[in-house]
Order: sequence, then C-alpha cells, then structure tokens
Amino acid sequence: MKLFFSKNICLLLSIFISLNIVFLPYTLNFFIGNHDWDWVKGTTQVLSLTTGLFEARFAKFILNVLLFSGHIFPILNNIVSFFLLSFGIVLLTNYWNIKNTKHQFLISLFIALQPFILGWLYFPINILGNFSIIPLVVGGLILSEKNKIFFNLLAILFFELALGVYPSGVETILIVFSFKHIINQAENKTILRSFTIVLLSIVLFKVLLLVLAHYNLIVSDYYNLKTSTLSYIISNIGQYAKIFFEQFYVTTPFVSISLKITSLIIVILALISSFNTKKNAVLWAICLTSTMLSVVLTPNIEEVAFQPRINFYGLGFLYLGSCAVLLVNSKILLKNIGYVLSILYIIISINNDLYAQKVWELGKTAETNLVLRMVKRIEDNSTTLPLIPVLTDEISLRPRYYNENYDKNSPYLLERSFVVRHIPSGMFNFYLPQNLFYTTSQISTISPKLYQYLISTTSIWPEKNSIYLDDKYAIIISTPKGLNAIKQQLPK
Repeated sequence: MKLFFSKNICLLLSIFISLNIVFLPYTLNFFIGNHDWDWVKGTTQVLSLTTGLFEARFAKFILNVLLFSGHIFPILNNIVSFFLLSFGIVLLTNYWNIKNTKHQFLISLFIALQPFILGWLYFPINILGNFSIIPLVVGGLILSEKNKIFFNLLAILFFELALGVYPSGVETILIVFSFKHIINQAENKTILRSFTIVLLSIVLFKVLLLVLAHYNLIVSDYYNLKTSTLSYIISNIGQYAKIFFEQFYVTTPFVSISLKITSLIIVILALISSFNTKKNAVLWAICLTSTMLSVVLTPNIEEVAFQPRINFYGLGFLYLGSCAVLLVNSKILLKNIGYVLSILYIIISINNDLYAQKVWELGKTAETNLVLRMVKRIEDNSTTLPLIPVLTDEISLRPRYYNENYDKNSPYLLERSFVVRHIPSGMFNFYLPQNLFYTTSQISTISPKLYQYLISTTSIWPEKNSIYLDDKYAIIISTPKGLNAIKQQLPK
C-alpha cells in the first residue's frame, strides 16, 4: 500500500511539473482571450454558480467560486488547473491498471501535453472547470465498478458534474470506459454494471436539461444547446462519415501533419493488434464512434468539427487508449513500436505547445501595441475625453507569426484577437464601454456628420480617416469587414 501511494505521488508530481514547465510562458504571461478580460478584472462582475447556467453548464464554475470566490487569479489559476488535470491522469492509469512505471509515465505525458489542450488555454476562466472533468469522469468510472449502491450513486453524481461542465465530456466517459476493457479482461457482469451506470447518467443528464428548460433556467435555442433531430442526423450521415475519416488527417493550427500521421499509425496498429474478439470489436466501435458524438448531436457542425477544445475530450483519448494498447501488448515488436511512437508523439506535442505560446506572445504584444497606437491618435486629436470607443472589428495579429500550413481553422488557437472587439475597455480602462456597432445591433443616435463619414469618407486603419471623433464617440475603422458591418446597419 505504501509503495502504491509512493508511485502515484511520484507520477502526479511528474505530470504536474511537466505541465508547468512546458506551459511556463503561458502561465507567466497570463494570456486572457477575448471577452474573458471583464471576468478577470473582476471589477464589474465575478464568476458565480449561475454564470454558465444559461447554456446548461451548471457545474462549470463551482471550483472557481469555492476556491477563489469567483475571481481569476494569475498563476494560481493555472497551477490548480494543471494539478486537477494531473490528478485525473493518475486516476486514469490506475483505472486502466497500468502497473509498469515507464508505461504510466509515457501514457501520462502523452495525454497531458497534447496540443488539443491549447483549445482551452485561450480562455483562462474555463480551465479550472474543464480540466476537472478528467478526474470526475475517471473517478466516476472507478466508482461505477463497485458493487454498492452508494458508490454507484456517487459515480452518477460525478458524471452529472462532468457533463454539467461541458457535455463533450461524454466522449471521454465512453472512450476511457471502452479502453479499460480492451486493455484488461473483466467479468461481463462488471462491464455491464459499469456501462449501465454510464448510460443511466447520460439519460439523466438529458432529463436534467429538460427540467432546466421547463423552468426557463437555460436558453434552449442557444447554439451550445441546440440538439440535432433524428431526421437531421439521418440526412447528414454522409457528412458525418466524411468528418470521421478526415479527423485523422486534417490539420489545424498547432496540430501538425506530423502529429496526425503519428497518431493515425498508433490507432491503426492498436486496432489491428486488439481487434481479435467480439467484445473488443464492440468496444472499438464505441471508441471510434464516440469521437463523433459532439458533431452528431449538434446541428452547428461547423462549431464542433475539427475543434481542438472538442478533440481534447474525444480524439485525444482515442489516441491515448491506442497508445496504451500498444505499450501493454504481449508482442515485443508492437511494444517497442509503441515506445518509439509514444515518445515521438510527446516530442512533437511539446514542440507544437511551445510554438503556440511563442506565436501567442508575439501576437498579443503586437495587438496591444496596435490598440495603444489607436488610443494615442485619439488622445492627440480630441479634447473631449473620455469617449465611447467603437472598434469595428477585431484584428488578430497572431497569424502573422505562424508559418505552418493547416487545413481547417481553429479560431481560438489563431484567429481570435486577444483584444475583444465589442468591449475594448475590458482590456483598456481609458473609455466607457458601449456596444454601438456589433453584429446586428441597431444604430439609432447617429449624427448626420457621422452618417456622411461612414458613407463616403472612411478609410481603413492606419489611414488618416480611419478614426472618426466627435464629442461622444471614437470610431475606429479597423478592417474592411468592420466597415461593411457598420454600413449594413445604417438607416436606409
């Protein structure tokens, strides 16, 4: 027992230290993506237990409230989040009954350092809750195997909390469960009990959503909560099949082709080596189809497909389970191939993680300097301060520092600016925040002079006429897209 705890503590520290070393630039620079600025400032609002309720993420900010009273604290927020992720991975190696120390270490770094994690790091308010999904899921699966009602009820509670943070956690539940029984031989009674509890938890979560909707506690037509109908699913089977195969080779920013090729080889070898019984065939089918659950269940396919924040819960754990299958294989050749591929995958992952942090830092610095230049021009040309800023569009400068090709864009990894377009004062305190021009907002107080400026005399930043000043507004025409958005809202 003492040796067991000693090994697990060493593994926990190894993962935790590795995460903090690899993502040290992220922690020290404390990147704050887009609309998170206002939450991080904590001057107008702090996170509460009901902050995510409107989109049914009722458990998303429980830890933020309990640990930090709803505030986001630099460095500490990341340290606690990385600890939770590390703890969940240690639980996972125990749930899968991985006893070899080298295997435990490789499997742990394999999942902890995957660049899919970058999809969540853009938003620091999310990581504490979203990384807690892993220990909740694995803890729930461990408890679901116990032959006592109390532990089974506790497992259901853990699953509900995990899904209440982010519903894509269902992919992790099913994939981690399936690989447990591909890697280990267990009694059918134990497998059936555990799987029944998993299915019951998924159904209970759906019932819970219906109850919340009945009492108008969630926004049912919000894009995150829209659910595909059966007819929609049937009509899009061809697209689902296409996305399923594409996910194994389509690249996104910082998820390079070398990583995709390595992971595809791992999955194929693991599949061939363990697809040898009817039980394993069923379990593999669950693993593979689970990577598509988020895509199939939402009509907003473009919001989900190929997104690292989704792959973090599905595709990443498919890769991990496949790696584990190779490492525990009884055939020496496959085991050795597993060693080589897992080490290669970890090296590529670290390289991509570090590259991302470099690009993010350069982009953030450039975007900050850009806004400061805009601010200086406003202050140099106006005696009426403060003014209401109208930043017509966000300008992400990160793509200028990323030189790799990719097939599908991932907005939070590259395209979204760190300076939010509709509340620039969330980052800078010079001006009063107001949403004058943003998406479909209506313009009702526009002056004749401003109207004429927008119609005929505008230029795009940094040209002289790219900024309009009067006694109330400072309007910055940042991009052609922003100018077109304003013109479409002008009174006819």
